[in-house]
Amino acid sequence: MEQQHTQDISYLNRVLQFYPFDILDIHLIESRSGRTTWEVKTNEGEKILKQAQMKPRRMLFIAGAHDHLYKNGLAITPIHKTSSGAICLGAKDFSYVLYDKVAGNEMIYYNKDQMKKIFAFAAQFHISSKGYVPASESKKRSRLDKWHKLYRWKLQELAGNKQLAQSYPEDEFSKLFLMYADKMLERGQNALRALDNGQYEQWTKNSIEERSYCQQDFTLARFTEIDGNPFMRELHSITYDLPSRDLRILLNKLMKKLSVWDTDLAVELLSSYEAVNPLTPDQYKVLWADLEFPYLFCSIIHKYYLSQKRSWGNEKYIWALQNIIAVEDSKEQFLHQYREIVSSIKEGKGGE
Repeated sequence: MEQQHTQDISYLNRVLQFYPFDILDIHLIESRSGRTTWEVKTNEGEKILKQAQMKPRRMLFIAGAHDHLYKNGLAITPIHKTSSGAICLGAKDFSYVLYDKVAGNEMIYYNKDQMKKIFAFAAQFHISSKGYVPASESKKRSRLDKWHKLYRWKLQELAGNKQLAQSYPEDEFSKLFLMYADKMLERGQNALRALDNGQYEQWTKNSIEERSYCQQDFTLARFTEIDGNPFMRELHSITYDLPSRDLRILLNKLMKKLSVWDTDLAVELLSSYEAVNPLTPDQYKVLWADLEFPYLFCSIIHKYYLSQKRSWGNEKYIWALQNIIAVEDSKEQFLHQYREIVSSIKEGKGGE
C-alpha cells in the first residue's frame, strides 16, 4: 500500500510540474465515478487537482467553458493554466484540471432562501455562458434540436418496461408501476406534441446563434455559500442546450426531495430566475413541456428493471416509486395553471 501511495504521488508530481507553482503537499480528497480529486498545497495557496476519466478533447470543452464563465464575471473559482498556457492536461482516457480551493457554508435544498439564490445564480450562469467559442480541438456536446428523439426513446423504453412488468404479475413494484404506466405514457406523448408548436424550434435557433450552454447536471454539490451568496466550486460538465433544461432538473430534484410538488415554491424560484434572466411566454411553454415529461418516473423504472441500484431491496425501490408518483400527481395542478403562473412570474408576484 505504501509503495502504491509513493507511485501515486510521483505520478501526480509529474502532472503538477506543468503548473507554475511550488508543490508543498498533496492530499487525496475523493475518488469515485471515474473522478478523483486531490487537495494540493502550493506556494500560492491551496488548489484542487481533478482527474476525470474522459478524453482530453472533452475536458478541453468543459475547461474552456469554465474559464469563459469566470472571465464573464460569474462567481466561480479561477481555473489555472499550465506554464505553457494550456487550460487542462490529458493523456489517453484521463484529463486533469487545476483550480483554486474555496471554502464556505453548505447550501441545502430545504433552505428556501438559498434555493432562490441558486435560481438567480442559474440565470446569471446562462447569461454568462453566451458567446462561448471553444477551442477548435474541443470535443463538443449538444442536445439542441434532439429533444424529440430523446422523448421518443424514453417513451419506447417505458412502453417496453410496461410489457416486461406484465410478465411479473406477483411483483409488487411491477403492479404499482402498471397502475400509472398509461398515465405517464400519455403525459410523455403530450409533452412530445407540445414541442411541435414552434416555440422549441425558435428557442433552439436563438441558443445556437447565442452560443450559450447549460450545466446539464445542476446540483448543490458543486456550490458553497460565501458572504451569503452562491459560489460555484467547479464546473462538472456542460452541453449546448436550452436553459430550461437546468431549470427542469433543479425543480424536479428539489420536489423529489420534498416528496410533493410545491407550486407556490416553484413560482418563487422561477421568479428569482426571471428577475435576472427573463424568459418569454413561449420559452416558458417549452419549460412546461419538459416538466410535463415524466423524467423521474422513467428514471426509477429504468433503474429497477436494469437492477442499477444493487444495494437497494424491493422496499426501497417501491418507496422511491411511491415518492415519485406523489410528486408527479401533485405536479399536475401546476402544469394546468400555465397562464396564471407565468403571468404571476412576469409580474414579479412570486412569493407574495
